[in-house]
This record gives sequence, structure tokens and C-alpha cells, in this order.
Amino acid sequence: MGLALLAAAPVWAQYRSSQPLTQDTILLGRIQHVVSEILAHQPNFTCVETIERSQRTPSSKKYLFVDNVRLEVALVEGKELYAWPGAKKFEERDVRDMVSGGAIGTGDFALHAKSIYLSGTAKFNYRGVEDLAGRKTYKFHYRVPLEESRYVMRIGAAEAPVGYQGYVWNDVETLEMVRIEMTVDEIPPQLPLKIGNKMIEYGHVNIGGSEYVMPTTMEMTLTDLNGAENRNRAVFTGCRQYAGESTLIFDEPPPDAPKKEAQVEVTLPAGLNVSMKLTRTLELSKAAMGDPVVFEVTKNAERGGQVLLPKGAMVELRLDVVVCRDYPSGHCFVALAPGRFSFENKSGRFRASLLSPDLQRNMELLFRSMRPELRMIPPEMGQASPGSEFLLVPGSRGRLASGYSTSWRTLEERGENQ
Repeated sequence: MGLALLAAAPVWAQYRSSQPLTQDTILLGRIQHVVSEILAHQPNFTCVETIERSQRTPSSKKYLFVDNVRLEVALVEGKELYAWPGAKKFEERDVRDMVSGGAIGTGDFALHAKSIYLSGTAKFNYRGVEDLAGRKTYKFHYRVPLEESRYVMRIGAAEAPVGYQGYVWNDVETLEMVRIEMTVDEIPPQLPLKIGNKMIEYGHVNIGGSEYVMPTTMEMTLTDLNGAENRNRAVFTGCRQYAGESTLIFDEPPPDAPKKEAQVEVTLPAGLNVSMKLTRTLELSKAAMGDPVVFEVTKNAERGGQVLLPKGAMVELRLDVVVCRDYPSGHCFVALAPGRFSFENKSGRFRASLLSPDLQRNMELLFRSMRPELRMIPPEMGQASPGSEFLLVPGSRGRLASGYSTSWRTLEERGENQ
């Protein structure tokens, strides 16, 4: 089930002259001012978001692990942008176009906080002082009714705004955000959802030598009409400031540094045989969708006496889908999405079919005790990105050792967006 939670850009709250200036109203106004200052002074930055996705059937009390997803998420001029780890730039693209299948959400960096505290659509009620993990906080209940909500939910092809309510906690001394809880409970009939819940925890994060109040963890649970649940648990780490519109610039060279050679984009011809090995061990139990998988070319790939991809060139693919099973014995299917190669000052896209190890041959060996009609690739692998190639990794640990040898044959280049 493909799900995405999208928060529309909020508008700033306007002063309500008809609202009585009670002590609760004054306190809320002070909190909103502090939140406004926190969000206004956040730098352009990027963090690594690691999401553990799991599911639970209506008859089960236990969540079953589905996969891990790793993304780089950036806050740029108030917009949330996403990219795969190690990408050179962020693009304004729907995160659902990047992450296939399962539940995925946005808005956790800043949009939810802006919509709740500052849009003027939330109705607040003070609930007193509460101890939260040893920290004294002011607690407010809020509600954003469906008719005023700018919170859009998408489930498959259906899309509609939803109403929601919840609680916010702010530190008694600093008035900083500590936690936001959201419950989606006003749901239009076209959305096949019973209820949705999200909790965002905030903390102090050092970026560029300064402390900022930012989300540190998020948990989201979506329950469908049949009672099945999709749960995401996310952690934000490795936050860094960057400059430049949507292009990452982490290390500026000194003015007197020698200029690097201009980068040259190279296109490999179709039908070129490439042998390469894994540069570092891949532990599938710790890996996540989006992680780079780096290979090294082990011998010159030539055509007509010309070396087109030299020994030692690096090829970086992307881990796209991992499905692990215990029957008939421990094994994992792995999808590797197309990536890029680089050597010297040259680089280009790498699209190729995997020749060795042979997937069908490995399936026949591993599944030889099963009936032929059951020897199939798991249906979840159908979520892999176009052009992905599959590996079958035996063993319950799902481990590919450094030096793992592969052979590939390049395919015709179809362009950046194909």
C-alpha cells in the first residue's frame, strides 16, 4: 500500500483581536513567538533520515519488519527537499517517486510545527504543566478542523485534506518545542484510512558550531479500514549546514588551492563487459534502501583497443529493495538500482545487466527442494526502480563480503530521467 503524508506550506498566524487576553492566551502567544523565532533562524541544512518501516496485521500483536530507508533531507528556504545519500544535489520531487511501496511521510522538519503553531488554523486549550522525561513542560491540546486544514494525505490515487488534533509540549523555561503529537481523525470517505498518528520529538542539534532546536526522532502509524497498521520510526542524524541553492557545498577550497580539472561526462556504449568487485562488506541487516553500494572495476573494459572504463574505476550503485526470507533456508533478494561510474576527471551513468552471479541458477540451487512453481522472485521485488538488477544472497545474515565478484554488460543509455 503506497502512502504519503504531505503538509502544505503554512501561512503565518494573525493576531485575533476578539480572543480574550487570559493568562493561557498570553502564554500561548509567548510560545508561538519563540517557535516563530526558532523556525525563522534555522539555517539551510541537511540531515540523514533513517526510517524503519514495519507492518502489523489485524490479528497480530507484533509488528513485522519490512525494510529500512535512508534519505538525505534538507530544509532550504522553508522547503523540505529529499535526495539519496551521497547525491550531489537535492531536487523538488515527490518523495513517493523515490521510495517505492510502504508508508512514507514528509513535513517533519518544519512544516508540521509551522502549520500547528503559526498558521492560525489550530484551536488551542491549555492542559497545565507536565513532566516529560524529567523535563517540565507546558502542555496544550489543539485541533485543526477538516474545513480549515492544509494537511493533505494521499493513499494510492486518492488525495484529500484531513482534520487532525493532538498535543504540543514546550519547555517551561525556554518555551522551546519538546514534542508534537498528531492524530488524524477527520478523514474524507475517499481515503481508505481509519486513523493516523504521528509523534515528533525535538532536541538541541549542533550545526556549524551553533545549537538549534530540531526534530530528532519521529514515529508514524497509519491504520487502514481493515485494522492493518503501517509503522515508520525515523531518526535524524549527521545534520550539517550547506550553502548554494540546492547544491551541497560542505568544504570550500582555499583561494590559492590549485584548480581541479573540469569534470567530463562520459557515456559508455552498450554491450561493454565490466568486471568489478565490492569495495566494502555489505551487511544487509544494517543496510537501508538508498544506501550507496560501491564497486571497483577489476580489469580494463575495452573496445577496439580503447580503454573505456579502466581498472580501478569506481562504480556506485544504490541499494533499492531488500527482501529476506527464512524458507527453505535463510536468504535475501537484493535489488541494485543504476548508478554512476567515475575515474580521473570523468564520470557518467552506469546502466548494465548483471551477468554473474546468475540469478536463475542461484535460485535453482537454493530452492531445489521446492516445487518448481514456487521457485519465484518475491512479489515485493516488483517495487524496485526501473533498471534495477537482482542478487540472491544466501545465509540468514544476508552478508556480501568485501571483494565479492560480479560481471556486468552495459545497456544503451536512456537519459537521466529514464
